[in-house]
Amino acid sequence: MHPKIDEQEIDQGFPVHIIALPDCDPSDMKQVANMTSGTYSFIQDSDKINNINHAVALFVASITSVIATKINLQVHEGITISSIAPGRYSNLVSSDKQSATVDLHNINAGEQKAFIIYLTVPQGKGKLVTIGGRYQSLNMSKELVGMDVVIARPRRKCLPDELMVHPKVAAEQLRIRLMEGIAKQNQDLSRNNLRLLLDDIKNSHEGHVAPEEMLSDLAEQVAEMTIDREYMLSRLNGQQLQGSTTNSTPSNIGSFQTLEQQREDERTNLVKIQGFTRSKAIMGSSTCNEFPVLVRVTVAPWLHGWEMPRDGVDVVAVVHISRNMQGEMQEEMLENVKKSIMIVIDKLSPHDRLSIVLFQIHNLRLMELTYMSDDDHGHGRDAARFKISQLRASSGKYMCHSASAALQEGARVLRDRGAEESTSRLGCMMLLSDGKHPEIFQTEISPEFQVHTFGLGANHNPKVMKHIADMTCGTYSFVDQDISNIKDALALFITGLTSIAVASITITLRAYKDIAISSIESGNYIHSLESDKMSGTITIDNIYAGEQKEFIVNLIVGSGMKTLMTIGGQYKGFKWDNSLAEIDMSVTRPWLTRSQDDLAIHPDVAAELVRIRLQNGVRDMLETQKMTTQGLQQLWNMIKHSDEGRGVPEETLSGLSMEVAKMNRDISGMPYTLSWLSCHKWQRATTKGTSSNSSAFRTMGQYADEDTNLVKVETFTRSKAIPSEDPFNEFPVLVRVMVAPWRHEKQMPHTGVDIVALLDASGRMQGEKLEHMKEAMMVVIEKLQAEDRLSIVSFNTYENRLTKLTYMTDQGRDDARLKIKKLVAASGGQSDISAALREGAEILWWRGAESSSRACCMMLLSVGNYPEIFQTGISPEFPVHTFGFGTDHNPKVMKYIADLTSGTYSFINQGIDRIKGALMLFITGLTSVAVRSIKLTVRTDEGITISSIKSGGYVNKLKSGDRSATIDIDKMYASERKDFIIYLTVAEGKKELMTIGGKYLCHNTVKHLANTDVYVVHPYQECVPGDLTIHPEVAAELARVRLEKGISTMLDKGLSKVGLQQLWEEIVDSEEGRCAPKDTLSGLSMDVTEMKRDIDNPKEHRKSGLPYTLSWLTSRKWQRATIKGTPCSSGAIQTRGQDADGRTTRSQ
Repeated sequence: MHPKIDEQEIDQGFPVHIIALPDCDPSDMKQVANMTSGTYSFIQDSDKINNINHAVALFVASITSVIATKINLQVHEGITISSIAPGRYSNLVSSDKQSATVDLHNINAGEQKAFIIYLTVPQGKGKLVTIGGRYQSLNMSKELVGMDVVIARPRRKCLPDELMVHPKVAAEQLRIRLMEGIAKQNQDLSRNNLRLLLDDIKNSHEGHVAPEEMLSDLAEQVAEMTIDREYMLSRLNGQQLQGSTTNSTPSNIGSFQTLEQQREDERTNLVKIQGFTRSKAIMGSSTCNEFPVLVRVTVAPWLHGWEMPRDGVDVVAVVHISRNMQGEMQEEMLENVKKSIMIVIDKLSPHDRLSIVLFQIHNLRLMELTYMSDDDHGHGRDAARFKISQLRASSGKYMCHSASAALQEGARVLRDRGAEESTSRLGCMMLLSDGKHPEIFQTEISPEFQVHTFGLGANHNPKVMKHIADMTCGTYSFVDQDISNIKDALALFITGLTSIAVASITITLRAYKDIAISSIESGNYIHSLESDKMSGTITIDNIYAGEQKEFIVNLIVGSGMKTLMTIGGQYKGFKWDNSLAEIDMSVTRPWLTRSQDDLAIHPDVAAELVRIRLQNGVRDMLETQKMTTQGLQQLWNMIKHSDEGRGVPEETLSGLSMEVAKMNRDISGMPYTLSWLSCHKWQRATTKGTSSNSSAFRTMGQYADEDTNLVKVETFTRSKAIPSEDPFNEFPVLVRVMVAPWRHEKQMPHTGVDIVALLDASGRMQGEKLEHMKEAMMVVIEKLQAEDRLSIVSFNTYENRLTKLTYMTDQGRDDARLKIKKLVAASGGQSDISAALREGAEILWWRGAESSSRACCMMLLSVGNYPEIFQTGISPEFPVHTFGFGTDHNPKVMKYIADLTSGTYSFINQGIDRIKGALMLFITGLTSVAVRSIKLTVRTDEGITISSIKSGGYVNKLKSGDRSATIDIDKMYASERKDFIIYLTVAEGKKELMTIGGKYLCHNTVKHLANTDVYVVHPYQECVPGDLTIHPEVAAELARVRLEKGISTMLDKGLSKVGLQQLWEEIVDSEEGRCAPKDTLSGLSMDVTEMKRDIDNPKEHRKSGLPYTLSWLTSRKWQRATIKGTPCSSGAIQTRGQDADGRTTRSQ
């Protein structure tokens, strides 16, 4: 105990953060923290050392980056500030109550603060307050972007939803009430008073709308406070400063963790162990000599993948460029190998190093271990790309006669790193070869470093590659005749290697008295068993984030024993160690008959027993050279019909059956079987012929990075060559961005979309039109997934929010369907479309922080004519996709709304199937967003400049000097494609034009695009005519861009049939038109025909030709399908998913 603290002796100039050990006076400690604006944490006796370590780590993580912020508040005329509830942060309200400031000192990086400002608002006022300010960090001061706070003040009677307290406001008010209530009663606070305080809070108006999770959290805190006064003081201190404090143990950190503190938590809970006994019960009189227990080790996916803590890896690529790779047929193999290594180069981070070793007598080491940096301090990535681009297949006389020399050289590269680097950095080799190398069986291979082998094509020797992998604790993968699959194989491998989250895990097994461990099935992972068979360990090294390993521990269980063993252990991360929470495994031991459920085998245990039994059987057959189709099938039939086989989940059994069938087809060469064994021994994904045969044991990160081709960039130059003597001022290059179809729907990165449906319920919608719209909305509701949210707003003379944003669970769907069924059209009056748009924007704006991870939009369905919209301000913050129903709608209004908000415009002729098809096409795309925030980067070579970029509606930016540029794409659907034209000014004699790269967001993880180099031939002699011909893809895009530009110009002056026809004929007769594919010209010709429909009759043209033209323009602008009259005319920009859904809809 400390002596009583004298307040006069406390220097309040600096915050004092207190971590109180057992036996401290909590009141004194809290007093010091309060007087100095510090935090108060406390530690209990249980596991004191670990708790202290964690509390200190939490504190240090919070103070490593701080800023100071001053918030300025300025209310609008007629409004006054009545009070501010800022906790213990200082605030000052001006004498006229028109302005105020809140000072936030020492805010930690990643922290969030919330305050309540109470305003006095007179009748009719919508604009409330403007919030701005400044912040200071690292000797730098910057202005905060000002923000206006507004509220709707509708002339009509407000709906109940509109007057409901916002959940975030309610949560903050409840937190303040709890804090004030505790502080007020402090010394007299009893358990009963605390519970009464909590009940009052929960039963208040705010308590009824506050998030359930927040109420549950408050209830847990109050429960702790009732039994622990130290906890109460620490929690109160944390609530006042809205900062994290440790309340007794690491699990009680509090509600205000920063990102760095969350990372610390992620490290603490990174590895989880689970245990499953074969059955819940063992009959009390029974003795079991082989009672299996499944031990499962799971490493959590790192939540912030781009900040994963790792020390970097050192990879030596040992490449066999043999004479097998010469000749016309083998040139493609060589190019694919080079492209695949380029993928490895691009996926390694600047902290990783790469060395390249070749199978040649001379110059074995093509490149030393080099950091893959691409900044001003180093160009390792570019150097590696250049080295690989220069690779050529060697003739036989230059080849090394033994693969061992190359492997020994690779080992020397890693050995030369030195002791410190060898300890802190993982080193491994990847061997790519199409050769036989039988001599390897007579050669000693150093097991010092892992060698992961990749067999190329049908000529490689799978037994040699598997032998090398087995001797070095590596894995064996192979690709079949389609050598391009090597790209997917290396992407799978390197994605795992660069996601290592834990350096090592040691699982400890401790059996209870009269229980013995008879054996441990751990595949290729090292296990040990003590001589008394009472304890053992399993060791796993270098585990990927998201990986899972399963092991079987067989126990000898005596009669009547219930508690079997304890599973625990520890793991080592990068610069930190953690202990695993121990779990006890037990069973019930009934002496009388027990239900079959209690004695049934656990499905997960059954699945692992079957997998191990199949693995061991295949291994034994290979070792005894008795591998036959009949023998393998007999083994599998025996396993399937065993007790374990009957208890395995159908999905697992089906997967293993397919693998057995592939092994049976592979009996002669056995590459599939050998790679399958390698995969199952390490419980790690290998590529077995194609990427579709690599799903077993994949991590979520490897699924998210399905292959590096999820987003792919292709380029096409106008022509193959430019004569060397000629500069070129407008040389077009087509840049194509493609998103692959998602192969595994279960892993599709669907984070949910938020849609506000704005439905026209005016008098024009009465009758059949309204019924058709209601049926179509049922399709939308059905198509949305449980993660998606829908809000429905109808509008006639005023807007009416029928539903708030609601998740489309079964209950949510039912509620939405009911609202749609009850929708009726108004009998008359003028509809207010601008009010509906404001209402929709307000719904999306109120989503708060979650808006950053969810796509959102409005869909406007209307038959109306609203010319007043041209004089109304429309917020461009959220895209509005407009759908004009029938021939009465105003196409110019609908396109105007879409253009201002970056949306699309579709129009639908009468007919329920057409309306359903239109909305199905739209929703299918929106719910298949695969990637977000794509940023393409363009960097030209010296002597090349960018003159312009044609990117439609997507933002492009030319940077200083016109040597670099960016193109931003907000989101792309699975299987979608975007084409852009970049015009270059090419100086005389230049071959290398530019490099295309970039990044995108998938699974909330930033991923980088492989760089693509663009070049042309600059012949010194006269070009061959074919070399100067426009590439068909470039010609097609140039024709489309020219048509789009011409039509847009005509619209401003007035469309005419003669003008349209003349424009089209000029395009067809141009050089681009003559080189464009016939199907492209045919499709565009049909589009022009539709645009000319009834053009001589303005009234009829407004019903068909004009809407078609305007919808075609928005489709081209965003390169996204729109409905132009019918789903069949949605254009050639449909994704595969939209096309499939369209066929389904049309066949109903």
